[in-house]
Formats: sequence, C-alpha cells, structure tokens
Amino acid sequence: MEIIADEDFEQQVGSYLQREIIYNTNGFDRIDIGLNRFYKNNCRGVKFSSGISLGVCDELYHNSLGFKCQYHDSSDLISTFYLSGTKGVISPIYQGCKENYLEVPGNHYLFFPSDIQELEQNFAGEHYHLVTIAIDLEIFNRFVTDLECLPRPLQLLLENSLIQPFNVTVGGITPEMQIILWQIINAPYQGILQQMYLESKAMELIVLQLAQIKAREQGKQRATNLKKDDIEKIYQAKEVLISNCEEPPTLINLAQQVGIHHMKLKQGFRELFGTTVFGYLHNYRMEMARSLLQEGNLNVTAIANIVGYSHLGHFSAAFKRKFGINPNEYKLGKK
Repeated sequence: MEIIADEDFEQQVGSYLQREIIYNTNGFDRIDIGLNRFYKNNCRGVKFSSGISLGVCDELYHNSLGFKCQYHDSSDLISTFYLSGTKGVISPIYQGCKENYLEVPGNHYLFFPSDIQELEQNFAGEHYHLVTIAIDLEIFNRFVTDLECLPRPLQLLLENSLIQPFNVTVGGITPEMQIILWQIINAPYQGILQQMYLESKAMELIVLQLAQIKAREQGKQRATNLKKDDIEKIYQAKEVLISNCEEPPTLINLAQQVGIHHMKLKQGFRELFGTTVFGYLHNYRMEMARSLLQEGNLNVTAIANIVGYSHLGHFSAAFKRKFGINPNEYKLGKK
C-alpha cells in the first residue's frame, strides 16, 4: 500500500486521467468528479453559515492507498456514516480509540480530532460511500442550556475540562438514519431551498446520533458479542433487505445470500438493531413512506407501491398502527 501525506496529495497521486470540478450547484459549494491511478470519485461538499459542513463522497478504489491525516487543534466534531466500504485506521491510542481498527459499512462514528495524526487505509476493490458532517462546537453553546442531555465525552468537551481527542463507535445506522441519508443523497430541491434542506437533514442526523450514544450510556443499548465477520454479514443482509423492500427475500434466502445461518442472522439482527429482520424492514418501509408523504410529490397509492404494498388498505392500516394517523391525513399536514 502506497502511503502519502495530505499536504503531498496532488504531487504524489499525480495528474488525473479525468477530472471535473463544479462550483455552486445542486446546493453544494463544490462537486469534484475524477479518475486517477488510485480511485474514481464523486464527492460533494457544502459549508453552511451555521457552522455545519456536509460531505457526500462516493469513491471506488482500484489501488490501495494510505493517507497520513494530520488533525491540528480544531473546534469541529466529525460524524461519519458508512453506507459501504471498510477502511482501516492506525492511530495513537486515545479515549475510545484502539491503535489499529476498522470502520465498517452500516456503522456510524463520532470523532473529535484534536491535534493527532492518523493513517487512513483505503483498500483496492472497496467502494466507499460515506456521508460526513463536521459541526462547530459553538453551535452547542448556542443551543444547549442543559449539558446533561448530551453524551458524556461531549459534555466534558463543552465544559472545557477535557480538551483532548475522543472517538465513539456509535453503532448501527438505524432505519430513521437510513431514510435521512437517502434524502441527503437524493435531495430533491435546487439553490437555496436545497441548501436549507441539506442543512436540516444534517442536523437531524446529528441529533439521532447523539441520542443513540446517550441511550447506550444509560444502559438502554448493550454491547454485542458477535464476531466481526458475523456483524459484517448481518449489515450486508440489512442492505440486501432494504434494497429489495418491494419484494424482500425470505429469511432463509436472505441468510443464504450473505453466507450466514438463518438462526444466527435472526438472533444477530435483534442484538444489533433491537428488532426482528422483518420488523426492521417494516420500520424502514414506514419511515420511507412518511418521508415521501412529507415531500408531497406522489399520491398515497404510488407511495404504497414504492415501499412494497400492493394493497392500499393494508398500507394505510400499517401506517396508522405505526404513526397513529392514516397516510392521507398525514399528507394533508394533519400531523
């Protein structure tokens, strides 16, 4: 694996075979589309006036590459959601961080990188699809009056009693997060409306992430004893499931597709996501339906078909059981 430093990137990677940089379009400040000797990429980034930055990066590596990332004193909290791809990280040991670890698809991470250097390993053949949010700590000072509602590492950071790096492997991307990530990647607006939409979705993701960390601190989530290979297969099964939400496979067929015993898949799904395989699918369908109803571009019948219901009455009944209101009323704004 070739290793380069951030500051030497352009010189050592060499000239791009193809590259296009587009500014101020589709709600993003910059869109970078390129192909070089290591990877093919399509990365979008925007910094909002509130102090939040959002990045959506889609990269396919054909040669392995290591980045030496130097983080200087920073006031930004970094949140990363892995939709696909596994990265290796070699790091100094600090709070919540091992010396050598993997960041895996289906997980999300919260990172405060104060004055450290890490080696980020990108592997040949990996397709990385990430959503990254950087949030200025000053935002919390504007919003928060009671620090007790925040996760402990962030409380200490805001109280200035622990100005040092920390890294939290939060856990699995929930169905609610999956919907928001999908909304960010496929944001439907233009110009200032697009920026407002993207900023609100980035903030929503941060809220869900911090709430998940807080719940774990309070003992509402338990650590898993599953092996790493089994966890990866269960997350792969989750992706297969939501990619085929209109016509999902059976439990046994799903297990066969990812190479795990169906009982281990069933038990592992409950351990990682707190619900059954098809309970997760149901939650995903309902959250997607709610999102589509909020957007208001499709009628209820079309939305029912998109989320896998051929019978409108069954969809309406399921939606009402989940949210306490039928989809037509929800679409009309009676929330």
